[in-house]
Amino acid sequence: MNHAEEIWKTLVRATVDKKHPWRVVGFSTAGPKGPQVRSVILRAANTDDHQLVFYTDRRSQKMADIAHDSRVALLFWNPRSNTQLRVCGIAAPQTSELIVNSLWARIPEYARKDYATLSAPGDALTGGDLVYDLDTARANFVVLNVKVLSLELLELKREGHVRFRCDLDETGHWIHQNMIP
Repeated sequence: MNHAEEIWKTLVRATVDKKHPWRVVGFSTAGPKGPQVRSVILRAANTDDHQLVFYTDRRSQKMADIAHDSRVALLFWNPRSNTQLRVCGIAAPQTSELIVNSLWARIPEYARKDYATLSAPGDALTGGDLVYDLDTARANFVVLNVKVLSLELLELKREGHVRFRCDLDETGHWIHQNMIP
C-alpha cells in the first residue's frame, strides 16, 4: 500500500467535502515574534506538485512570518477516525497572476469583503465599525502554496496505534518509514 498516495486522496477529498474534518487546518509559522498557529481552510491539494493551497490576506501576520521563515507546519485532525496528520513544508505565494485572478473570480462577492478592510487582519478595531474598500480587495488576496516535504500520520486504535512518516526525496518520490507510535 502506498501510504502517501492514500493521504493525498484524503486531502483532495477534504477540498471538495465542506464537512471533512481535514478541511480546517492548524497552520503554524515561526516569525520574528516567535511561533504562531492559526486555523486556515484547505482550498486545493495538488498531488502531482506535492502542494497544498490556501488563501490569505497579504497583510496578515502569517505572510510576515513566511517572509521571515518560509518553513511551515500543518496539523490535521479527524475525530471520527482518531487520525492525526502532521505536514511540514515550504510556503510561498503563487506568482502567476493568471492563476490568482482565476481563483479570485471564483470567490463570491460576500467573501471578497474578507480582503477589503482598510486595516490589516489582526489590527485593533478603532471607531467601532469596519470600513471596506472593495477596490483594493483583489490586491490583498494571496494564494499561498505549501510544497509538502514530509507527511506523518498517527492513527489511534484500541488494538494498537499506527504511526508512519513519508518524506519527499530529491526525485519527487515518497520514502515511507514505519514509526513507533
